[in-house]
Amino acid sequence: MAKLEVPPTKSSLLSLQRSLEFAQEGYELLEQKRQILVLELMSRLEAAKRAQKDVDAAMAAAFAALREAALRSGTEALAREALGIVRHHKLDYRGRPVMGIDLPTVTAEHEAPKPEFSTASGSAASDDVMARFTQALDALARLAEVENAVLRLASEVRRTQRRVNALDKVFIPDYQETVNYIEDVLEEREREQFVIMKMAKGQA
Repeated sequence: MAKLEVPPTKSSLLSLQRSLEFAQEGYELLEQKRQILVLELMSRLEAAKRAQKDVDAAMAAAFAALREAALRSGTEALAREALGIVRHHKLDYRGRPVMGIDLPTVTAEHEAPKPEFSTASGSAASDDVMARFTQALDALARLAEVENAVLRLASEVRRTQRRVNALDKVFIPDYQETVNYIEDVLEEREREQFVIMKMAKGQA
């Protein structure tokens, strides 16, 4: 703690008391925000674990289908089939405000899988490969969403924690010490004035 360099006057005392009151209110609000952010972060961490498992499962199924198709048709045939199909995919990103920060909502937009190869010269297994990888896009979008939210929430938790610590460990103690010091000085002055007045009355 460090006492502020201000004159020990009643006006200084009133100003410091107001600032101290605002700081304490700010501390309480920031601490509430920090607690809410931590809860949000913990929730997103659990969601990220689930999303990662979903991605792992979806990609494992997609690559298993790819291996099966390669065994049936051969890698060269699969490559030729892949060149013959054009599919459009995109990610839709939207922000959702939570405690002053923008958390993402990510959605994979793509055409619904439909038979492309089995009706031509390709193998039906190639259709399964395409369907599996298309389904994996949804899991990947969800993982991107929650991991991005985790990073943003973690950053905001750290920033809020620094502000809470600054108020709790520096600003409020310094102001409180200065208020106490000025109150002591003013009380001592009042006692001195009281003694002087009594002495003056005694001499009158």
